[in-house]
Amino acid sequence: MSKENKKEKNAENREKDLKKYSYLLIVLCWIVYACSYIGKLGYNANIIQIENAFNISHAESGTVSSFFFFAYGAGQIINGLFCKRYNLKYVVFGGLILSGISNILIGVVTNFEIVKYLWVINGGALSVLWVSLIRFLSETLDKKYMSKAVVVMGTTVATGTFLVYGLSALFVALKVFKLIFFMAGILLPVIAITWFISSPLLAKKLRSGQLSNEIESKDFKKGEDNVEIKRKGSMKNLWGIFIIFGIYAIMTNLIKDGLTTWVPIVLKDIYGLPDYISILLTLLLPLCAIFGATVVVTLNKKIKNFVSICTILFTVSCILIGIVITMLHFNIFIVAVISFAIIACSMQGTNNLITSVMPLYWKDKINSGMVAGIFNGCCYIGSMISSYGLGLIADLYGWNFVFWLLFFVCFVAVVIGISEFIIRVIKGKQRGK
Repeated sequence: MSKENKKEKNAENREKDLKKYSYLLIVLCWIVYACSYIGKLGYNANIIQIENAFNISHAESGTVSSFFFFAYGAGQIINGLFCKRYNLKYVVFGGLILSGISNILIGVVTNFEIVKYLWVINGGALSVLWVSLIRFLSETLDKKYMSKAVVVMGTTVATGTFLVYGLSALFVALKVFKLIFFMAGILLPVIAITWFISSPLLAKKLRSGQLSNEIESKDFKKGEDNVEIKRKGSMKNLWGIFIIFGIYAIMTNLIKDGLTTWVPIVLKDIYGLPDYISILLTLLLPLCAIFGATVVVTLNKKIKNFVSICTILFTVSCILIGIVITMLHFNIFIVAVISFAIIACSMQGTNNLITSVMPLYWKDKINSGMVAGIFNGCCYIGSMISSYGLGLIADLYGWNFVFWLLFFVCFVAVVIGISEFIIRVIKGKQRGK
């Protein structure tokens, strides 16, 4: 074999290894984050049973979720700022182990006051995961696999939510709802050990055989001349976008997690459905939300401005919430469930755009883990408000008022998006003169 043929063969083998280990790394990160939702949403998925078991109100049960989201959101921001210094092998391992222990304790305690403090610990433990995984992907993957990572990681939230609600519906039907907490207590340590062993090996393989970082993914470069931030542009251009997407992040999770948390109770209170049927129907939300990442990637092929994409998704949600409000006067729950599912898909798409697509897009300009942490922290401000706030409003004024509030949030988001578009067009005309 000639030297030239040998070089071509080596390059071909190196490319195959790069592809294989890149996919394995993405799958590992996907498993870690998707399965973490069993430890994260076990309480929300069983909120009806929690209220019955402890004889508490919607507002009281929502307090626990708010405690969790506060710890999780604050942790996202703090971890985003400091994740550059973390040893990811140990940090992710420790977060999963601590979450597993918290879940087991939740399954055995009988005092409701203890539950919210255990869930705070759980929120803090899990807050290390997303920023760590985004940093790990951005530092380890070749750029040609970034777009694939964006799509795959964009399905983790919806898949994990679907999994935990599906299992919860089964356990509720079997009258053993606390089993979800014990399952998390067993599964998360197993995944933690898998991460501890596999992540450094995959990183080593990729870093030793990686092709030149000069290679750019065509999918990732599409529209580069017409997006909000040019990779070689000035950092000062980021601050306006940070503010807009920080607000969008809060709005997104206020709606997304508000529905995920309260739809089972809405279906029970308004339509009189049995507990396990309410949880089972709620599975349509994460099932449709799985396609949120695909929707964003598809839209981004035609629309290069991130704010415009979010505006479209908020507009869809605004219209559907209006339909839900109209249909509250009729006892047709299937229209509400389908509307909730499409809203979940739209809001998951917005969430994915803000917390993974944008941080990875800006990887050459700013620490992706930090950006993901800040935006994810903003998301969980919305989650925190949705848990206690929407439950309290439902107790005081009823679910009709809650849906009008969500409609108003979507409407304001649309107004922000249209305003940004008008300002951008005016500035473009001024530059063209």
